[in-house]
Amino acid sequence: MNILFHILFNYSIVSLVFGVNESDIWVIALFSVILDFDHIPYILKNFKSVVRYLHFGSESRMSSHELIGLGLFSLLFSVALLVIQDKRIVQIALMCMVLHYVVDFIIGKTRPLYPYAKTEVFIHFYTSRRQRFVLEGLMTIIFGGIFFLSQVQR
Repeated sequence: MNILFHILFNYSIVSLVFGVNESDIWVIALFSVILDFDHIPYILKNFKSVVRYLHFGSESRMSSHELIGLGLFSLLFSVALLVIQDKRIVQIALMCMVLHYVVDFIIGKTRPLYPYAKTEVFIHFYTSRRQRFVLEGLMTIIFGGIFFLSQVQR
């Protein structure tokens, strides 16, 4: 999914679970997209192809973007919950990262056991790139509307 969708979707879920303060928005934004930083080397290396097709798949992910990463980050967050006084911020950050993994697994192609296995898993919500663009676009607009309406009510 696209970066904006991850932020808007996570904001919506976090606001339902925890409520959102103005200072939480930066935590939500950062931990909603931090996993996607692993795409940067791939995009730089394959820039023309990425721009031409407006797409890059599971091959652009490192193991931190799969189940191994989820396990390691969960361990780090468990330690952070023991050490950091403001547990709410840690819980929000953890929720954003877990939701990122979940959305990527449900919507996109993933290699959950990478680097041990390169087998891709895909649930087939769409059958073409065009359908994927439409799905991502509609979902981004919907959650953008939810975000906008939540800001108007403040």
